[in-house]
Amino acid sequence: MSRLSAILPLVLVLVAATAHADTAGDLLEAADAQVPEATRLEAFDRLVRTGQTDISHVRTVAVTVDADTRQRWVAIRVLGKVRGDGPRDVLLGLLDDEQPAIRAAATQALGDLGDRNTTTQLIEQLKDPAVIVRAGAAEALGKLGDRTAVSPLADALQARDNYYRGSSLWVRSHFVLALGEIGDRKAVPTLLRALDDGDAGVQVAAVAAMERVAGFSYAEGRDADQQREAWRRWGQAQVR
Repeated sequence: MSRLSAILPLVLVLVAATAHADTAGDLLEAADAQVPEATRLEAFDRLVRTGQTDISHVRTVAVTVDADTRQRWVAIRVLGKVRGDGPRDVLLGLLDDEQPAIRAAATQALGDLGDRNTTTQLIEQLKDPAVIVRAGAAEALGKLGDRTAVSPLADALQARDNYYRGSSLWVRSHFVLALGEIGDRKAVPTLLRALDDGDAGVQVAAVAAMERVAGFSYAEGRDADQQREAWRRWGQAQVR
């Protein structure tokens, strides 16, 4: 055996160990709230670049129940940026994680992944017990832009779970914004009702969503009430 052949396996082990250490360090840095935001973003970008060739450590952290929650959150969001069947399958599996923060991260990462084959699973997350997961699912569905999500989002807007003691929860505005992101005019009847919702946040979201669906704005020269009135007229014309 040549000297090079004898040394090569050791070199490969050292390279792998160094790469693992670098990835672990970036996970720590990206998850550390005490680190400046620019530094965290740089670490996150390095993780994404590493994941395009070797996602093993990131995947391990993402699925390890006992790992630090903040590091798991970062690892999960990285998986959404890496793309591919492997990350998608890991993210789908995490939709059943016991921690709401992890389920929310998985829904958001699936939105980043951009695979419409995950629409059905994300629609199911609109009924998750945790509000942050429902919000993440709405955001993801908006990114996917799949028209099949219009009716489920409209249903979620009126669902009892999205009220507390008769008061609207903040997540309802996320459903409305997602309808705008999808951009399908089938959402117009729901958005018309949202313009007069008892929640001011939902009203604001409805105007933004109408602008996305229609492709223009009534904002110039109008106050909030006048904008809503203009959108009522436009919306009613669409549903006649």
